Amino acid sequence: MANAPNKRRVSVTIDADLLDAIDQFSDNRSAIIEEALRLWQAQQIQDQLRQFYQNRPQSDIQNETTWAQETQDAALQQWDNDSAWNDRPAQ
Repeated sequence: MANAPNKRRVSVTIDADLLDAIDQFSDNRSAIIEEALRLWQAQQIQDQLRQFYQNRPQSDIQNETTWAQETQDAALQQWDNDSAWNDRPAQ
């Protein structure tokens, strides 16, 4: 079996029961393990994002809240202005 580009062959030691479970679901161990590693990687990214947002300073949260409110208010005001313009009778 030739290695596809961007793939590397590695050797790992896996619990025998876990390997038996993998073999029950698929005859392609590499695909299963690669998918498991992709899920692990996604979980790591989610954990880092969660940690980032949970550890933000209160001042950052307040600034974001203020910015969001001001942006929403400006958008609604613009919408009202545009709506009033569109409601005028055609001349």
